Formats: sequence, structure tokens, C-alpha cells
Amino acid sequence: MCYSVSSKLSGIQLKQLENDFSTELEEKEVPEFYVASGFGHPKLPIITSENKFRNYRWGLIPHWAKDFEAAKKSRVQCLNCIGEEADSKPSFRDAIKGGQFCIIPINGFYEWHHFNEEKYPHFIYPKDKSVFLLAGLYNQWTNKAIDEVHDTFTIITTRANDRMEWIHNSKKRMPAILNLNDAKTWLDKGISYEQKKKLLEPLDSSLMGDHSISKLITNRKENPNNPKVMEPFEYPELALS
Repeated sequence: MCYSVSSKLSGIQLKQLENDFSTELEEKEVPEFYVASGFGHPKLPIITSENKFRNYRWGLIPHWAKDFEAAKKSRVQCLNCIGEEADSKPSFRDAIKGGQFCIIPINGFYEWHHFNEEKYPHFIYPKDKSVFLLAGLYNQWTNKAIDEVHDTFTIITTRANDRMEWIHNSKKRMPAILNLNDAKTWLDKGISYEQKKKLLEPLDSSLMGDHSISKLITNRKENPNNPKVMEPFEYPELALS
């Protein structure tokens, strides 16, 4: 699955995204994270099928959540969405019917390799140092008790490529990463989900770089949101896995 990402887009990368998608960033400030955990429901910049480029909160809240307690439960369960099943799941079906597709640009993501009852974190990133364009869905939900609007999104996942099968060996899943042309197709409201499903193939592993990192990412005493979290860290025992 995909529950931790790096979202620290440079000014040049943001401008490139504006040019690539013929849109304009609406925010004065874009949150920056060396590591952002979905379970903290951070705001991240996304590009929507309405051609909006703005910050949405990670963890989709479906329209039928009756109150904020139900919404909080739903957003934890809807951090990710299995692409192969999305159009049959009540939490995501309405977003698909409404054409609420989005792209989440990130610098990379984190996954864990399981070996001998231990978990070893890895950082996965574009080999060309660009950005990953993740397929997603978005929705707007209103807490009617206080008339508060929540803009939320979920990340679509697909089966793992050969490299991610080894890294994420417990689930063998990965985020659905699209090239620029496919990302534009994903956002096109005039194209059916049956056609868009065909885009949700594993990214060629030759386009991805990765390395193991320290366990700072799960350290409760030190804030992991700093550059050290992404630095390579070797585990000799992984040579045996």
C-alpha cells in the first residue's frame, strides 16, 4: 500500500506542473514534508479533474459520512484505494461516477521490507529526480454541525512491479504511478473508468530508484520530518533476504 510519502516540491517543480497541466497553483503556501504519514492526514498539493491545483487533506471522506466521528473513521480506511476494485466500493464509487479524479505529485514514497520478523524501511523515488505522478480520487465533504468543508483525497494502488514485490513483500502493492500523458488521461472526465483502469499498471522498475533507510522514520523520540529520514542506511542482514 502507500501510507508514507515525501512531498517537498521545489519552486521549479511546481512551475513545471503548472505548465504540464495548464493550471495555476491556488495556494500561497504548499506544505513540505520529507516524510508525511497518511495517518496524520496532512494536506498535500493535488491537481484535480476540475483543473484545480491546491492543497487537499489525505484520507478521502465519502459524501455519506453522517457526522465527523464517521468521517474520521472513513478517512483512515480511505487513505488508499485498490484500483482494481474502486468502482465497486461504496467509499469510492460516487467519486468515480462524479469524475473526481486527481493526480498527487510527490518526490517519493516509503515502504517496508519484512525479513525474519523485522521491518526494514526503504525510500523509493524517480530515478531521474523528477516527481512521481500518483493516480487518486478526491471528494469534498461538509461537516454540517459546524458548516466546515473538508477537501480530501485517496491514493490509488496497483499490483507491485518486480522490484516492489521484493521491497513490499508483505502486500506486494504499490501506488499507481502515471507518466504525463497517462496522467492527463486520468484527469479527463470524458473518459470512462473502464478505460482508465488500463492505466493502472505497475511502473517499470527501471524508472525507479530506491535504498534502505534508518528506522528514524518510526522513531517516537525524534521528529522524522527532516532530511536524515531519506538518507541511505545499510542493513547487512538484508543481503541474505
